[in-house]
Amino acid sequence: MLIKKDVSAINSFEKELRDNFNEILDAMSDDLLISDGEGRVMKVNRSFEELYDLKSEEALGKTVYELENEGYFKPSIIGKVLKSRKKITMAQKNQFNRDIIVTATPIFDGEGNIKFVASFSRDITEMVQLEKKYSRLQNKVARYSAEIKALRKENDSDPDIIISSVQMERIMNTINRIADFDANVLILGDSGTGKTMLARVIHRKSRRADGPFIDINCAAIPENLLESELFGYEKGSFTGAGSDGKVGLIELADKGTLLLDEISEMPITLQAKLLKAIQDKTITRVGGTRPIKVDFRLIAASNRQLEQYSDEGKFRKDLYYRLNVVNIQIPALAERKEDIIPMVTFFTEKFNKSYNVEKTFAPGALEVLVRYSWPGNVRELSNVIERAIVTSEKNEITAGDLPKELAEDYKGMIKYPVENISSLSEAIEQLERELVVQAYERYGTTVGVAEALDISQPTAFRKVNKYIKKV
Repeated sequence: MLIKKDVSAINSFEKELRDNFNEILDAMSDDLLISDGEGRVMKVNRSFEELYDLKSEEALGKTVYELENEGYFKPSIIGKVLKSRKKITMAQKNQFNRDIIVTATPIFDGEGNIKFVASFSRDITEMVQLEKKYSRLQNKVARYSAEIKALRKENDSDPDIIISSVQMERIMNTINRIADFDANVLILGDSGTGKTMLARVIHRKSRRADGPFIDINCAAIPENLLESELFGYEKGSFTGAGSDGKVGLIELADKGTLLLDEISEMPITLQAKLLKAIQDKTITRVGGTRPIKVDFRLIAASNRQLEQYSDEGKFRKDLYYRLNVVNIQIPALAERKEDIIPMVTFFTEKFNKSYNVEKTFAPGALEVLVRYSWPGNVRELSNVIERAIVTSEKNEITAGDLPKELAEDYKGMIKYPVENISSLSEAIEQLERELVVQAYERYGTTVGVAEALDISQPTAFRKVNKYIKKV
């Protein structure tokens, strides 16, 4: 009884489907065309009529070849299916030159003949246009990215690297030429001149800019740990080794740049292993036997003259020659005075922002900064600027706010007046006035005047009050 009821329900459902077949086809979003085995149109739905601007009564009875000749679509996919006897999906154009994607499937009778072909099509014009726009945008983005990268390579440098001087301009020109090549670079210069900063600039301008930048200070790692830090180690390779082993810093530089700072301090016994790693671009971990490929660009830096060091037997000559492919010598800050004022400006802005203040340097203070020899180079300059900004009481930093060691023999900088003198007392008073005025212009405080002229602060106060203004 249950089976009969189910069969009856199915028969009823099939009858309802047949009765509403046209409505069902018209509800489809895809465009439908059904032809017989000769390509004659048997059925189209409403979506087809709208897409091809062809009424059902005009299409029925015609062959797909006739419709193709009349320009409704090109080419006829049903004609291709009838010929190949296979399901086909292809792109098509209608008479309005709109992009159509069409799939046609043959339906066979019991004897293997094509009885019908059902063709489903969809207008993808907007999608194609979006893809073209997207492609154009991608091309623009790629072009702009390339232009930006080129501009960065040409103009970008670390803000701590000031290139006002001719010496630094030449160095930056060299960096721009060699950045994209993987040649080894040796950067030499006194401590604090900015060797690490230059190495970062080379990395950022190179094709490895998206890779890691690994900075290793060979002098900062104890000699007995340096090998395992550089090359890594396998588990259980020595007492105290981690249970899982460790990846070395050289291995971490894969696809990037490796900076070996203070390389002159590397033990000579370890230099042979480093030389092999540089030549073969492979490393072997401590306690291991398996060579590991590492693709890195090497930059070495030192505050010693490695050539002389190698002549003395303290550094391997073959390693020195391997490192010294491109040699960059950074001059001391005292040798490029033109860079001092721009650096002062940069550091002032940097520390003003850090400490949320708005301080400036008086002309006298700037003169002291320019005249100083800066044995600690850029690092010392940065520290002095930060200290002055933090400790000065007023927004204008005077020479008196600077560390005492920066003040050279002030008396040697004084211009003594010798003209239009009528008497000794007038000369003495004029000289005293000039000394006090120049000292106050330079240091801005009576304390600074007292120190510069080697007089007491109360005396300096009276002299400034007499010759300049009430203070």
